[in-house]
Amino acid sequence: MTDWMGDFSSPRYPNNYPDNSYCTWTIHSTGDMTVSLTFIDVVLETCCDYIKVYDGPSTLHPLLGEIREYRNQSFKSSSNDLTVFFYSDSSVTRRGFHANWVFVDVGNINTTYTTITPETNSSEPCGGNMTDWRGVLLSPRYPNNYPNNAQCTWTIHSTGNATVSLIFTDVDLETCCDYIKVYDGPSTLHPFLGEIREYRNQSFKSSNNDLTVFFYSDHSVTRRGFYATWLFVESCGGYMTDWIGDFSSPRYPNNYPDNSYCTWTIHSTGNMTVSLTFIDVVLETCCDYIKVYDGPSTLHPLLGEIREYRNQSFKSSSNDLTVFFYSDSSVTRRGFHANWVFVVPHPECGGHLYGSGLFSSPNYPNYYHDNAYCVWYLSALQGQRLFLTFADVQLERCCNCDYITIYDGSSTGHSQLGKVCFNDTTHQVFHSSSRYLTVVFRSDYSGVSHGFKALFTSSLSADEGHVNCSSDNMVIVIQRSYLNSLGLSGNDLYVDEHLCRPNISSTEVVFSFPLDACGTVKEMMNGYVSYTNNVWASQSQSGEITRQSQFLLHVGCRMEPNTMVQIFYKTMENINTNITGTGRFNASIAFYTSSSFNQQIYDSPYEVNLNQLLYVQVELNRHDNSLDLFLDTCVASPNPSDFKDRSYDLLHNGCPRDNTYYSYTSGEHYYAQFSFRAFKFLRTHAYVYLQCKVIICPGNDYNSRCRQGCRFRRKRSLDSTYHTNTVTLGPIKLKGIV
Repeated sequence: MTDWMGDFSSPRYPNNYPDNSYCTWTIHSTGDMTVSLTFIDVVLETCCDYIKVYDGPSTLHPLLGEIREYRNQSFKSSSNDLTVFFYSDSSVTRRGFHANWVFVDVGNINTTYTTITPETNSSEPCGGNMTDWRGVLLSPRYPNNYPNNAQCTWTIHSTGNATVSLIFTDVDLETCCDYIKVYDGPSTLHPFLGEIREYRNQSFKSSNNDLTVFFYSDHSVTRRGFYATWLFVESCGGYMTDWIGDFSSPRYPNNYPDNSYCTWTIHSTGNMTVSLTFIDVVLETCCDYIKVYDGPSTLHPLLGEIREYRNQSFKSSSNDLTVFFYSDSSVTRRGFHANWVFVVPHPECGGHLYGSGLFSSPNYPNYYHDNAYCVWYLSALQGQRLFLTFADVQLERCCNCDYITIYDGSSTGHSQLGKVCFNDTTHQVFHSSSRYLTVVFRSDYSGVSHGFKALFTSSLSADEGHVNCSSDNMVIVIQRSYLNSLGLSGNDLYVDEHLCRPNISSTEVVFSFPLDACGTVKEMMNGYVSYTNNVWASQSQSGEITRQSQFLLHVGCRMEPNTMVQIFYKTMENINTNITGTGRFNASIAFYTSSSFNQQIYDSPYEVNLNQLLYVQVELNRHDNSLDLFLDTCVASPNPSDFKDRSYDLLHNGCPRDNTYYSYTSGEHYYAQFSFRAFKFLRTHAYVYLQCKVIICPGNDYNSRCRQGCRFRRKRSLDSTYHTNTVTLGPIKLKGIV
């Protein structure tokens, strides 16, 4: 770290750190600056986990101390560098630690003194008037014990529209009797800002040009004293209580000044929370930053750090949100502009998810709420990567209003993989480059829709299989021990082009082929080239349909500049293009638990057993007894976007084509009901989708197509009074499929 001040913490703080942590931080200052480090919170497994601090740029330099529990520890470097090492073993974990640092200019300590010691009638200098733009305040004799009967007053005076920011980095006083008081003005007669008797990471900021510090010690016990730094900052920041508003960096849209140090606190009331969105961010990315905290000060949990624009949004967990802006002493940029709105809290969303599973927008498949802000943190085992697909996306038709953003890492500070809007299906598959993915869903204050459902899986472990890619070839290796655990043989496996066969050894099954062969698909997305294929295994009956189990692995290679990333995913679920509708009258389709059609099934995918009876109802969204709905054609397919090339007819022209199809009603009400037995396709995904074309007729027309039932031959066209609609349902997933 090279910022002149900052903080850091153990992994996952304030949640428990992971086992086997091995972390090193190096803090580097420049010129004649040294580093002052203070630990604010330390909770470790004292027997086995520890922190070590070294006086230099690596752990080879002198050890300053080892920490296993909190004792208000502080450290100072003798030169420009300080190194912190954190270790945890393989067992018990705790909350961890939180520490902050500040650079100290040892060559320009601005102090003058005046101390009163009545017993000896002698004086020792302390206090004074400070006008430098930055400096250090020390108690007399610091870091040695201060004298008895000290009464010291410092006044720090800025000019123009600059204010004074004061930070205490070390405080060790006789808490009963000695103290520091800070006043907002040029003397102790001005408003009182606070009293300090022990170290609590205290900081103060004047409301105008002056800040006054008064230090008192009694006639008895003394301690080490205190160490504080001050900095002049151009007046900025504030305390906002309006339910909606905006703010920006100083001088925006012109360049902000050097050495900005601004804090805004946004405070709501009642059960309202704060939703904050950054509209524009242009900073010196190396050195200037914005930090957002979930609470009324910078002592509360950090929600995120911003150094460039990535459409960042934040939401408080209670009434307050704090924004801190810092710029160093060199290059400046345009700055930032942000707005906020108070929102009523809705059902919780987001969270930490592990391995594989699914998640959805709030209230899915019903409408999500306005001003939603949900963050899902996805993670897998070390060495694995994540694979994310969207099973259904139905958002407000405005890409800047409601959207999903995917980040390639453990937070929104990492690179953005993509943005998904309304019903966009162009980029619905995302691969992580590490074990983490972060997904953010945001809705604005206007229109809403049904939302989305997302599915994620992690890559196979090394002892199960892997894929190697070069610029010309793909090599897929699957361990036979893994196949044996699934009851499969290498002879059962094939890729998308079934003529490409593997080589089988005593331990491995290996496919090796050029990237443009064996059914491999090439895609361009987000600036890289992706090659994907699938490994299948199934023992065939005759024809295209089977009611036996099937094995599927999704395999891919992603080519990036100077790198190549291999992807090997066990596909748990597939893309579900849920309900789609066209035409004047919209219809919907759904599964039910029984032939009574009383209880709808909302699971997606719907996991069933082979040969299980499935009950389906198609109905008009607007229940109108003056209309009849007739099932004309129902087609099954393993591909939700292709119901022609690889399809299977359940019903055609109103006539059953599958011997398990049974109609309860069709063409007599505003709904139709039928059942059939579960099946699946060979050499395809382990899912089945249904698409039904329906005809809507006037209920009082007894000669309509709805009343004519099965037709083996169809007229060339339907009369314009008959409205058609197409509905899609799925996927059906077979239980036990890997």
